[in-house]
Amino acid sequence: MVKTRFAPSPTGRMHVGNLRTALYSYLIAKHEDGNFMLRIEDTDQVRFYKGALEIIYRTLDLAGLSFDEGPDKDGGVGPYVQSERTKQGIYRKYAEILVEKGAAYYCFCTKERLESLRRVVAGKEISSYDKHCLHLSKEEIQANLDAGIPYVIRLNVPAEGTTTFRDEIYGEITVENSRKQRAGRHDPHQVGRLSDLQLRQCRG
Repeated sequence: MVKTRFAPSPTGRMHVGNLRTALYSYLIAKHEDGNFMLRIEDTDQVRFYKGALEIIYRTLDLAGLSFDEGPDKDGGVGPYVQSERTKQGIYRKYAEILVEKGAAYYCFCTKERLESLRRVVAGKEISSYDKHCLHLSKEEIQANLDAGIPYVIRLNVPAEGTTTFRDEIYGEITVENSRKQRAGRHDPHQVGRLSDLQLRQCRG
C-alpha cells in the first residue's frame, strides 16, 4: 500500500506552502488507493505556537483533506507525534547503526561554537558544520557521554562527489555533495559544502 505523510511543525500558522504539500500528499495517496498520514513534527519546543495544533486540524478539515492515520486515528504505526516517537527511542537504534558504519557520528559542539561557524558571503549569512567531532576516538566519545555532555548525531555527508537516490515521482536523481559543485564556482551564495544534518539530538 502507498502511504504518504504530511508532517507540519506547530511553530506558527498554516500557510499556502503547507497546504500545497498536504494537498499533493493527499492526492498521491488517494490516486493509489493508499493512506494519507498526519504526523505532528513538534520537536522544536522553543518555537512552539499555542493554538497551532488546532489550526492544523481545522485547516485540513476545511480543505477537505481528511487523513487516514494521525494522532487521533491510530493506523498501527504510531505514535504520530514526533516528540513521543523520540521518547520511545524508535530512531535511536538506527542512528547508532549508522554511527557504527561510519555514516554518522556524535557531535558535542556547544551552541557558541556552532554560532562561530556562521559567516557572511556576498551579504548572505551561511552556516556549514566543519566536521569538528568526526574524528573523536571511541574513548573520547564515551567519556563525553558518561559526563552527560549534550550531543547530536550528525549524518556524515561526503564533502565531494555525488549522491544518487530514486524518487517515486521523478525517478533517479543525482545531486552534487558540494555546494560549489552544484552552483558553480562563481556563485558566492553557494560556496562551501552541504552541512552534516542532525539525525538525533540529546540536549539534556
